[in-house]
Amino acid sequence: MIEMRSKEDLKYSNEIPKWAKIAHIVIISVIALIGAGAFILGGYFIYEGDWLGAPLCLIIGAVIVWAVRMMILGSRLHTDFIFVSELRDDGYYTYFKNRRSGQEDEHLLPYQRMQEVLIGRKTRYFSSGTANTPGYYIISAQVIMQWKDEHGNIDYMLFGLGSRDELAKWVSKLREHGIPLFHTHQNVSEASAADFSSGYHELDKTPLMSMDALSDIETRRRNNIPIWRSTEMMLRRTRQHAANDRRIFRPMLFIVLLSLFLAAMLWVPRWPIEEEMFPDSSPSPVISILTVISIVVSRTYWRRKQKWYRPLADTLMILTAYFAGLTAARLWTSVSSIYYEAVLIDVLTAGFFLAIIFLAFKFIYFRDRLEKRDK
Repeated sequence: MIEMRSKEDLKYSNEIPKWAKIAHIVIISVIALIGAGAFILGGYFIYEGDWLGAPLCLIIGAVIVWAVRMMILGSRLHTDFIFVSELRDDGYYTYFKNRRSGQEDEHLLPYQRMQEVLIGRKTRYFSSGTANTPGYYIISAQVIMQWKDEHGNIDYMLFGLGSRDELAKWVSKLREHGIPLFHTHQNVSEASAADFSSGYHELDKTPLMSMDALSDIETRRRNNIPIWRSTEMMLRRTRQHAANDRRIFRPMLFIVLLSLFLAAMLWVPRWPIEEEMFPDSSPSPVISILTVISIVVSRTYWRRKQKWYRPLADTLMILTAYFAGLTAARLWTSVSSIYYEAVLIDVLTAGFFLAIIFLAFKFIYFRDRLEKRDK
């Protein structure tokens, strides 16, 4: 999402002050150095044979590298591109320029072509900055301008506003030109202009009689407003999920189970055992952590429609891969039954954490349903 700042009366730009650009560079550089330090420390732990510290440092380093990449991409939106939007006396004006390629584009939407304007809700999450205090959502406005081109085709343009005072100026300006105004309490944060072309009629809209109907703009709330999705958006989402399953998640699950099978066959029989369990000094804790993370990702625990038995089925798959590997290892070496018992304890522990993570997602979605029902 591109953050636009008010430059003049009803004129907005993505340009940021010079000091902010310098601050971005400093912050990104410091975080990148922390990531490099994590990789160096991970290499040191590998040299020392610390199988718990090494993978954790490498994982942290990889996460930091991903975060730095996202920060660089976000920073480029303010350094490599120019976006200008303005609600003028002759209509809604937009300007875009790619500083690198020199490409420019501008568009003016005259008031005469505007059919109506709908003001929806958008939300943005903000962290409280402390682990003990939950974050919150700020409600802003999404201005949806329905307009007709010279060929009579209906199209849509969008602009987000976070200030209630700025929104009041927009409402006043649009009323001056006789534009029909509506509003909806639905959260259209995920909808693009193209999505409204097929789903605009599915929105619950009400004529905007006064600014009192928009009194929740610029306020905060603990829980998010349920996201609105049109029928076409939900169908596209289902198709995207199926495509991701084929291209990413199913191959990832196969690799995870194959890796567990090979580890159980070639590596696990050499691990030490203390009191019928793998000690913390063994690779077992790291393998268990990586397994839980890999299963949560490859089995998409965050999706709403996952069945209640998903953690149980996944635990059985992990156990099967381990036992199959240990059994295969017995073809050329002796594997004591105590290894099966130790693996069983590890897998049940991993299954417990899988169930906790699964229930956490279900609780979040259940809370959202209750809130939607109350509304």
